[in-house]
Amino acid sequence: MPLSIASINRIHDSLHKALSKKRIIFWYDPEGEWESEFENYKNDSIKKHKVDNNEFSIKVEITRSSLNQKFLLYFKSSKPNEKDNWLLDLLLCGDEFTADRSSLDLQDVGLPLEFKQLAKEHKTFFRAPSRKKKLKQILKPNDDETSIRLKMLAVITNTQPSIDRILLHCFNQYDPEDQDISNSINNLFAPFKLINFFWTTIASKFGYLSKEPNILDFAVELFKSSSSLTNKGDLEMHAKVFLSDWKDSRQSSEVFIKWSKNIEHFLKVDEILNDQLESFDPDQDDCFESIELFTIHRILKLFIKKADRKDILQIIKKRETSFWFNKHKHGYQAVLNAINLANLIDDSDLELNSFEEGLQRYCKNWWKLDKAYRLFIFHSRTYSQPGLLKELTKWVENNYVNNVLLLLNNKFSDQVKNLEMWKNSFLPSQKDFYSLYVNAQLKSKKLKRIFVIISDALRYEAAKDFSERLNNKSEKVWEADINAMLGVLPSYTQLGMAALLPGNKLSIDIENPNAPVKIDGSNVSGKDNREKKLNSIGKGFTKAINSEDFLNLSTSKDGSEIIKKNTLIMIYHNRIDRIGDKLESESETCKAIEDTFDDLEKILRKVSSFNGSNVVITSDHGFLFQQDAVDTKDKATFPNAYELRIKKKRFAIGDGIDNNSGQKIFSAKQLGIEGSWQAVFPLGIDRFPLSGAGNRFVHGGISLQENVIPVIKLKRKIKSYKQFVKAEILRLPDKITTPRIKFGIYQTEPYEEINFMPLKLKILVIAKKDDSLLCEPKIIKLDFKSQEPRNREHQIILDLSNSSSEYNNEILILKLEQLFDGIRNSTIYFKKEIKLLQPFGNDFEDF
Repeated sequence: MPLSIASINRIHDSLHKALSKKRIIFWYDPEGEWESEFENYKNDSIKKHKVDNNEFSIKVEITRSSLNQKFLLYFKSSKPNEKDNWLLDLLLCGDEFTADRSSLDLQDVGLPLEFKQLAKEHKTFFRAPSRKKKLKQILKPNDDETSIRLKMLAVITNTQPSIDRILLHCFNQYDPEDQDISNSINNLFAPFKLINFFWTTIASKFGYLSKEPNILDFAVELFKSSSSLTNKGDLEMHAKVFLSDWKDSRQSSEVFIKWSKNIEHFLKVDEILNDQLESFDPDQDDCFESIELFTIHRILKLFIKKADRKDILQIIKKRETSFWFNKHKHGYQAVLNAINLANLIDDSDLELNSFEEGLQRYCKNWWKLDKAYRLFIFHSRTYSQPGLLKELTKWVENNYVNNVLLLLNNKFSDQVKNLEMWKNSFLPSQKDFYSLYVNAQLKSKKLKRIFVIISDALRYEAAKDFSERLNNKSEKVWEADINAMLGVLPSYTQLGMAALLPGNKLSIDIENPNAPVKIDGSNVSGKDNREKKLNSIGKGFTKAINSEDFLNLSTSKDGSEIIKKNTLIMIYHNRIDRIGDKLESESETCKAIEDTFDDLEKILRKVSSFNGSNVVITSDHGFLFQQDAVDTKDKATFPNAYELRIKKKRFAIGDGIDNNSGQKIFSAKQLGIEGSWQAVFPLGIDRFPLSGAGNRFVHGGISLQENVIPVIKLKRKIKSYKQFVKAEILRLPDKITTPRIKFGIYQTEPYEEINFMPLKLKILVIAKKDDSLLCEPKIIKLDFKSQEPRNREHQIILDLSNSSSEYNNEILILKLEQLFDGIRNSTIYFKKEIKLLQPFGNDFEDF
């Protein structure tokens, strides 16, 4: 490889000095490494010759030439023995020139001559000017041979001069299943004679001792020494520090998965787990994914065995910082919602003494039962492990259907039986929606425009959940306030949509099997007819639009025109009913609700882009849902009647209907609807038989889930951000005299979702001089809700790695980094310099 220009100039200057003193200069170069420098040497007064079996002719030329003529003779060979040297007499009267490449290399990188032997040993490293340039940039005046060689490794691997970073590069570069991986590592460092130094450094930092070290063997020891499951490795504490750092590196996480899986198979971790006693606690060990699976399997068994739910919650909390947690979060969420449902069932008194009390208690607390069940179904199905969750799903399904749906609605039906009119004194009627939530706002002089989103089948518990999610966002854009209405009966789409419009008289065309609805004689089926009805009342201009079309509006053109012309924009959204009300897709109801939340947020962002600030979200009806097939006991039979013109799963309309046990008959008048017909409803959660339709997702009847209709009032705010809870560091020492650091982290105020966000902190110790990680990082989450200060403290214990001994009498930094969900970068929350002062007695073993 060519030398730097500075080195070439130094060689040529040396030749000038040599030739100024002697007439003939001999330059022996057995490896031919100086040939280009010889050829590039320019001096018109000097004759240059390459000597290669032409000694005689050169000797004749020199002896016949003037004594003032000088010669530079270059030999691409070693100096011969004196008896074989044809030019010995000329050599004796001349001089031999030697170019010291090692010295030149040291000068190039700015190192003193005391490292000449190092340069000779690793001369292949210094052959590349690019490597020398990079090395020079990172060298420091006080570097010794060890640190120089470490920096040479860093140059080769293009990493930081840290054995951890260099080792991580090696793991990243090579596949653990590659049979030639060990040779690949050798090929990386051996050409520069640095392979022994590489393994010696690893031995020093990790305690890895092997006569024939290789990367695969080291990796096995690394995982064995770090896992609580296979804690039989021989490596030092730094193994855990390195593995933690590896898992924490986003760029290397996929590589970690490969190595972990490979070593998990090699060590037969599954078999080891199968042999564990009940007392085995993996704690926060996340070396292998099998441990995560084992933990999930164990908490499922604990739940079914009716173990203390607080213990299960504690196990799950420990796993929140696991490398594998995010992959299995839906499994954990399924368990958490099953526990929540179980606790709610235990704490809920489902007795009620009146129709109004049922509505009131459902709006206050009972809706949480439906939410817990729905979220369990969503997470368990998303996790896609039906075999694993079979027993838990069976428990949830049985308890929800029998102890919530059936029991609650049977109690509620007992109150409905006695009703003379479908009305109450607690909730306004759905028919009052327009006057209460639209017209009242349109009359306000301050309000220019209102957006109304009607999401088909968005039942109360889902709307409540959505409102809470909006209010709990860290970046709060919309303030949500939720109320409820009593839905019209029968609780189906055509009637529910009509009830949300202005008008006095609702009527159903019972001759049509689709049961279309009119208001004051006007047809209001479909978006266009509803828009026409709204524009007929002279309260300004209204635009009715489907949600898909609204989202596709361009902000600058069509959208601006619509917003400018209309004071009321009615946005019709339909995902839940479209998915749930079909036999082939009703099993996806819970996912459809989550997707609806995403849709609604997109609509709200679009409203914001139009500078909209007032939004109301409501629904036409709710629904009953259970994931498993409906029990035959929950099926009703159509009653005898003079005529049943309309038959649905949860209601039928006709004339002369017999009053059967387990059913409730209302006249049209009792329901507040024009007409002389009757409607019959199965009580509880029973369904009428109807071929070709789904049975798990139904609506139209008198249950709480079908008829408590949500109204979410939203106001756009100037962007505000919820505050994180704050932390104080307690009892932190100013110096470290033992390999363990103990202190406390105190949460200064109780965590409340409406006002605060939990604080997630990563705690670590690094060396100030080179940023080396010196402990296994800990991650904690401050979300204590207790009002009692003493219950809001985390006790922290950090064990320093064996490599910390290299930094005795030096400054370490205790650092707390704040982590944010979904954001890669962290921010410094707290840091403090602490001096490491370990007494000399720590170096002695016990006698």
